[in-house]
Amino acid sequence: MPQLDTSLFNTEGNRKFTFAGFPDAKILENETSSKWIQHLLFGDYITVMDTEIVNDRVLVNSRNKTGWIPVENIQKERVLEVNFIDIGQGDGCHMVTPDDEHYLIDAGKGDNMYRYLYWRFNLDKNETLPFKFKAIVSHPDNDHYLGFTEIFEEEALQFDTIYHSGIVQRPIDNTKGWNTQIGKVEELSDGEDYLSSLEFTDAAMKSILNDPGNSSGSGSQYPKTMALALEQADQPAYVALNNGTGFLLGNGSDTEFSLEVIAPIIDQKDGKQVVPFLGSNGKTKNGHSVLLMLQYKKLRVMLGGDINEEAGTYINNKLGTNAKAVLRADIAKACHHGSHLFSYEFLENINALGTVISSGDDENYSHPRADTLGALGKTGYSKKPLIFSTELARSNKDFNTTTIPELVKKYQLWEIAKVAYDDFKEDFVDTPTNRSVLEELKGTMVEAYKEINSYLTRYGMISLRSDGKQMVMAQKLEKDAHWGKYDMYKFAFDEGEQRFVRK
Repeated sequence: MPQLDTSLFNTEGNRKFTFAGFPDAKILENETSSKWIQHLLFGDYITVMDTEIVNDRVLVNSRNKTGWIPVENIQKERVLEVNFIDIGQGDGCHMVTPDDEHYLIDAGKGDNMYRYLYWRFNLDKNETLPFKFKAIVSHPDNDHYLGFTEIFEEEALQFDTIYHSGIVQRPIDNTKGWNTQIGKVEELSDGEDYLSSLEFTDAAMKSILNDPGNSSGSGSQYPKTMALALEQADQPAYVALNNGTGFLLGNGSDTEFSLEVIAPIIDQKDGKQVVPFLGSNGKTKNGHSVLLMLQYKKLRVMLGGDINEEAGTYINNKLGTNAKAVLRADIAKACHHGSHLFSYEFLENINALGTVISSGDDENYSHPRADTLGALGKTGYSKKPLIFSTELARSNKDFNTTTIPELVKKYQLWEIAKVAYDDFKEDFVDTPTNRSVLEELKGTMVEAYKEINSYLTRYGMISLRSDGKQMVMAQKLEKDAHWGKYDMYKFAFDEGEQRFVRK
């Protein structure tokens, strides 16, 4: 029988694997059936069970399903993966580069990101992972960073670098001229107010995190959360990002993949490195969020925090005539969850074909705002620009008057199982019988946890997959259709327009 050509799969030891081709792939029930049992997106990881080709199909396993996939629907090369997680009110993004580097760009406020990672990396079975993450904390608002609490405490999730904006919210210390929770604000020679307390080095950041004065009281939540990563076996480096950083990856011209830091944009005033104070602590830390431009071959994706109207204007002015060239994106994550506090000219310069809005139900901001949706559509590229919403994507059958009590019951069962496991483990005496009981209690806890952690990982997430020339944006359907599980949009780079367009 013919064998699968080595140009279509990878080998590592005894393991053979490949990836789903563009735009998607179906795992079929058997060698001849047209009935699908699993629907895969472009770039999904696939284990090759047997290289023998039968009826132009090979036996594979992916997403806990074993079946047959047409040879024409697989490829050897990994693609870029950007998952906009439904973390409720806030932001959380998991990016996997084509070289298999993993970035967490914000993590929301609750445990949604942790539950996603638990599901994604089978943390009930895997006590270690073969790689370390990099975290990017766009700014010190707790709906962007507080979700790192469980993540930094999880032994399986190790980090080598934690990037941040340089603005560190902490308790006021008047002995240091610390007149606000985000640092010293002072009027300089031009008569304008600036924030001058910016932290740029690993040593400075660790000094702040290790200072007991920053671990209690008002303003301590951010340093306490960031300090949790110091408990890891190998402490990560804390690196401030700003326009002086340049590129985290690549250089934007000679490399296929690059990640450029556009903001915060540091100003030089009276011999000091500062950023403009934007009228309040909240506006200042939001406005000077980390803003990134990811470029993979022809694709440009903007990833940012809570850039507001004042900061958008500031960025436009600083970039000047280069603003359109620097900010233009094919896909953009909407800054500030669809808030009405935006610069229209900033959106015009981004001119995105598709925008992803991350927002939640339990909030009093009415995100995304109606005027923001209108502006995103009006400033978007093409006659039909796309707006994706994690909040809308999660409007599914799991949440209604019948199933909410059921979900609450599942949470209660998990809490009971966790308490039983923790209590037994705390007083554990190592005997064969006790080891067996502990394993049984752990199994019960894990199964209960899986019952609840799937709700927001199955629904709400917006996925981007691209090889730099073609792209898929997808969200899970509320109910499987006969053609598949996803609402998918296909794109390709157009040489004439020099941009990605709908296919």
